[in-house]
Amino acid sequence: MSCLPLHLAILTCIVLPVAGTQAAAPTPPVPTTGPVMERVVLVARHGIRSPTHPIAELDARTHRRWQTWPVAPGDLTDHGRRNLSLMGAALGQYYRQAGVLPTQGCRAGAVAVWSDATDQRTLQTGDIMGHALTPGCPVATDSLPAGTHDPIFNDLHAYDTPALQQTIMTDLSTALAHDRDSRPADVRQAQATAQAVVQPGGCAMGAPCFTGPDRATWHKNAPKLSGGLSQSADVAEDMLLEYAQSMPDDAIGWGQPDIRHMIDTLMPAHNHASRLMRRLPALAFPRGHILAGMITELVAGNAVREPDGDMIAASTPVVLFAGHDSTLDMLAAIFGLDWSFADMPDPTGPDTTLGFETWRMPDGQQRVRAVIFHQGLDALRTEQAITVQPDILPLRACQSGTDGSCTLADFTRVFTSRLAAYRRD
Repeated sequence: MSCLPLHLAILTCIVLPVAGTQAAAPTPPVPTTGPVMERVVLVARHGIRSPTHPIAELDARTHRRWQTWPVAPGDLTDHGRRNLSLMGAALGQYYRQAGVLPTQGCRAGAVAVWSDATDQRTLQTGDIMGHALTPGCPVATDSLPAGTHDPIFNDLHAYDTPALQQTIMTDLSTALAHDRDSRPADVRQAQATAQAVVQPGGCAMGAPCFTGPDRATWHKNAPKLSGGLSQSADVAEDMLLEYAQSMPDDAIGWGQPDIRHMIDTLMPAHNHASRLMRRLPALAFPRGHILAGMITELVAGNAVREPDGDMIAASTPVVLFAGHDSTLDMLAAIFGLDWSFADMPDPTGPDTTLGFETWRMPDGQQRVRAVIFHQGLDALRTEQAITVQPDILPLRACQSGTDGSCTLADFTRVFTSRLAAYRRD
């Protein structure tokens, strides 16, 4: 495995001759290498998609006419596929420079991909990114049969008991009660902006009220947030997707000026709703404990079994899981991570990729580092080729390095213990 970066510390010892003795031979240079990245586990959100509900339903819900999309609800667009290829290529370049992927030619078993089979968009994302990581090389892209529920990405159904339901709903209701008094100003501004843009008189006329009260209910074996915040969050995300899809400025937001700034103003509502719901530990652990456990095993250099019975080998240096924005949020809650971007108002925007890297230090110690990769919103809009440089995310639960990393032993101990405690509960 090559090094990134390669440091050579050359120690030269010059001994002056002493009268009556022979000068000692110079001490030869002693090379020491720098940290070496051994493997990485990546978890990617799918690419740009259309709204998950039919446009006619969105029209009826908002009393506004939204733009039509070239694909069925929730499907990837061609524009989104091309951006995914750019992201995969940039990740491949980064990990080739890091020495994890071969700089030339193909290496059997260098990349393994597992995609959520629930949706077309995640299946295609895994295939596109996997092949873009190592162009022209065979890649093992795998999943359950299309349309099948995959417990790796959401195991909540297996733990759907009255006790768990009560725990989740109690915690969510408590969070909402606290939020009523402490909601950040930018979130309130986002809701007010959604109201002004979509239906200025909606609260008084019986039309959508984006500043109305929030409610938590249990619906179809999962918690559901409804009310003003969730409506604002949906509008914000749909407008961001229209912008990322490269729809004309005057077609987004019904003629509102400076649509890019308006999206930045609206997105805090979406991000806040995600934090309240998706990052709620009582929900994140039952949803994501299988994937979190696989990540913990893989960074330690162990093989893991996929739901179809196949194995991801311990020797696989790059493993990619293709999931959703909710996947990134639940892992953020489990591993205690947080991040934001200056050029992308959605921290889990299309193509955003979370990484867990295993490094071997010069003294032989192994360390784990969490990183996040993204494309800026305008880069997505224009299909701009990118060179990625990750943001390093402190692993505060076990942090022992100046860069926020953990020793592999501490990472394994802390998160194996957390997941075991959840399973006992």
